[in-house]
Amino acid sequence: MLSLSISRRSAAPMRCRPCFDVVLGARQTVPPLAAYIRRPFASSRALVAAAVVSADHTVLDVSKRCEHTTTETPSRKQLTTKEQVDELMDSFAEACELLTDAKESVGTTYFADDIEDAENQTQDVLKRWESLQADLEHQGAAEQLQRVRSMYELKIKQLKAEFETVREAGGAG
Repeated sequence: MLSLSISRRSAAPMRCRPCFDVVLGARQTVPPLAAYIRRPFASSRALVAAAVVSADHTVLDVSKRCEHTTTETPSRKQLTTKEQVDELMDSFAEACELLTDAKESVGTTYFADDIEDAENQTQDVLKRWESLQADLEHQGAAEQLQRVRSMYELKIKQLKAEFETVREAGGAG
């Protein structure tokens, strides 16, 4: 009964419930639902063990992975160059907004938080930029790499310079 109420409250799927089958002679019994201990809020991959007792063997141990309890993001499919550029520019726009907020808050108590947010977003932009260039180099698309660099490299350099200027203006350098 406890297991049912926990399951209803958390809306956790029942597909990962361990199965304890006890074999007595030729008769197989399954314990009632209340005998299961469930952890619906597990944050990492958990191994659930199931034991089978039979006349021939004392205990057999079988493990099953509960994939729905993982906190990892599923592996993403390989993004196209256009999708990578779109994500880069979205991240760039966000970094510019955060830098504007940080500029406006120079000399206030909010500056430390604003410059930290701007720094994190700027680092994300730089990471995406390096990743995009590395992917294009790995693909051997020299012409496309040159085109992307000519279109976006100046923006990236300007973002870095603007971040440093704001950080120095706030005394966080």
